[in-house]
Amino acid sequence: MIFGSCTVAGVIVTVLCTRRAIHHPRVFTWLIAVAFGVCTLGVFFAIPTVARAAEQVTGLDNAGKLVAHICAILWCASLQITMVDLAYRPEYLRTAMQQRIFAAAVELAVMIPLFVAANDDDVEFTTAYVDHPSVAAYLLIYLSYVLVTCGELVFMCGRTAQRSWTTRPWTGAGFALCALAAALGVGYTMSKGSYIVFYTLDSPWPLEVEEAVSPALSGLAVLFLFAGLTLPMLGGLLQRRPRRRREVPDS
Repeated sequence: MIFGSCTVAGVIVTVLCTRRAIHHPRVFTWLIAVAFGVCTLGVFFAIPTVARAAEQVTGLDNAGKLVAHICAILWCASLQITMVDLAYRPEYLRTAMQQRIFAAAVELAVMIPLFVAANDDDVEFTTAYVDHPSVAAYLLIYLSYVLVTCGELVFMCGRTAQRSWTTRPWTGAGFALCALAAALGVGYTMSKGSYIVFYTLDSPWPLEVEEAVSPALSGLAVLFLFAGLTLPMLGGLLQRRPRRRREVPDS
């Protein structure tokens, strides 16, 4: 239900952000639209029924999980570059973009061969199958990347929110929500990753707890991010409306 709600919200927000990027073309406006579109696609394939349908259509076991994870990597990279465009000086932008793109490419180059090596009809890339060494390695590499990027996003979104709070309150509130979303993303990776680590040490907590906590954290992170990135757009719309009314001459 959480992923279904996120998918519906994602489609709406992606359309709105694409419309904004067309009218106000900048690096960060287009990247926000791309981030929403990629995230929506990944969340859609994370829905169990959609994941099963993807396996049947493609004939590839765990196809939905692979698509969801690739989208998560691209989503994180898009958000990183968005915040770099907003938070850093223009002369640093190109180098910072290349660094983030290179990191995402390396991550995918490592993840996909691990996925192919471990993929089978009796294996799923979830914490329920971490007794399989290749699955555990795949998940830890994936979660490590998400942890690092979410940690950076907490810092950059928090700093942008602090700088914008007095002059542009809508923008400040939006990026504060984005920082909260990134913090929830950190919690998601810590929950899932620590379970894998403690499982290898033969002292994990109940799997049912992890399977309840991690999806809730990831779903809430997506919803808070959607709200945070759309608040500045909504605030700008509300601020322009009274100005337009004043500019309309009386009949």
